[in-house]
Amino acid sequence: MPSNLTSSLETINELSRLILSQLDVRIENTEHESSQNTLQQISPETADNDQYTDEQLAKLITERHNLIDLLFKTYSQVQLSVELALINEMVSLDQYLTSSSQQSKQALSEQVIKLKKSKKIARLYQKY
Repeated sequence: MPSNLTSSLETINELSRLILSQLDVRIENTEHESSQNTLQQISPETADNDQYTDEQLAKLITERHNLIDLLFKTYSQVQLSVELALINEMVSLDQYLTSSSQQSKQALSEQVIKLKKSKKIARLYQKY
C-alpha cells in the first residue's frame, strides 16, 4: 500500500509541476503581449510549442484535484504521515500554484484594462 501512496503523491506532484510550468508560460506570454501591445509581435518561433490549450490545462487541473480528493479519501492520516516529505512537497507546490494563478489573473486583468483604455482612446479620436 505505501508504494501506491508514494506513486499517487508523485503523480500529483508531477501534475502540479506541469501545471506550474504552463501557468509560467502563460504569464510570460501575457506580459510579453502587454509590453508589445499587439498579439502579432509573438512569432511562432518564440512561442512555446508545448503550451497547452485552455481545455487541456483545465483537464490537468481537474485530474489533479480528483487525485488529491481520492488520496485523502483512500488513506488515513497515519498512512499519509509515512510520506510526509512528499506531502510537504505537494503543499509547497500548491502554494506556488496559488501564487502563480494570482499572478496570471493580475497580468490578464492589466491586459484587459489596457485594452479598454485603448478602445476609449480610439472612440475619442473617431469623434473628431
